[in-house]
Amino acid sequence: MLLPRDELHRTVARVVRAIPRGRVLSYSRVAVLAGLPGRARLIGKVMGRIGSQLPWWRVLRADRSLAEEVALEQAKRLRAEGVRVEDGGRVPRSAFLPIGDEALHQRIRRG
Repeated sequence: MLLPRDELHRTVARVVRAIPRGRVLSYSRVAVLAGLPGRARLIGKVMGRIGSQLPWWRVLRADRSLAEEVALEQAKRLRAEGVRVEDGGRVPRSAFLPIGDEALHQRIRRG
């Protein structure tokens, strides 16, 4: 079931704000953590609406690549946080938070 728009925005914002500096998540993982498995495209649309209020650069495509439209700015911000951006605009798997990261879950619950 889809959340009402305001609640959806708050939920996505809570998840994205919980991603610590120097780490990243995929749109699909944000969707799972927001209670919307399989809705990565929806997360992308929400991020397009409210992303400027969030650390949007920490959310990547499932193939570890940057968003084409903002790749230069995204790479700059990620590098400033110590994330290595490889040639071709991909981020190493080691930058992604592990699925069971308890500290992330705690940050999400705290909001």
